[in-house]
Amino acid sequence: MILTNTMKIKAIYLIIPILFFFSCESKFDKSLISNTEKLISPSKAYTLCRYHIDSPMAFGSGFTVINIFKSDEKFNFTNRDILRFGNEFPFFIKWKDNDTLTVKCITTEYGLSKHQPVKTEVIKWKEWIFEVEYYSMYSSGATQGFQFEKCSIDRDKIKFKSKSDSLVFNKDEIQFSLDSNHTYVHEFKIATFDNKLGLSFIEYDLTTKGNFNQKLIQKEQPFEKTSP
Repeated sequence: MILTNTMKIKAIYLIIPILFFFSCESKFDKSLISNTEKLISPSKAYTLCRYHIDSPMAFGSGFTVINIFKSDEKFNFTNRDILRFGNEFPFFIKWKDNDTLTVKCITTEYGLSKHQPVKTEVIKWKEWIFEVEYYSMYSSGATQGFQFEKCSIDRDKIKFKSKSDSLVFNKDEIQFSLDSNHTYVHEFKIATFDNKLGLSFIEYDLTTKGNFNQKLIQKEQPFEKTSP
């Protein structure tokens, strides 16, 4: 039997879903995992991990997921027992208490709207409750570097000050990510265009010449960068 080009193409599209189905029975390939960060619960008994999983297919798109495990256990990032918020990106996650988490996601399902968030839902996953808000994105800029000398916290604001300048953030408009040498600030604010709303994002990469004790911002629940 001679296969035409059309038949070959149809066969390929039939085989791909089958291969993908059977691949779901195994673990994720570790090489597909990136942007791994962890967030420890208030009791320190559990650790939440957020990470990106690339598609194994060249024309596919990846997605960001989370998982929660006991802090005294070694976590396997290749495990498929994960929670994902559809194809939406959870840009903000904080523990409300040891059982409930607040999550904010960017969604591509809606355009700019007169009301933000455009959607809310409550998700029960294992023993945790996730209070999720979905927002439209208005804009996102390039990462900005800033070298500071002092950091101070005053009620609902956090200030990073250099000799000639300063950055001041509202606590409810940022989330931190930390590694050994950098403090990353992910700032999000409501922006308006044509009487419609969306979130505008700015990323800051903060460094310091002096000794900055990162414990100063531990109450703000920063993510800590980790390796898969």
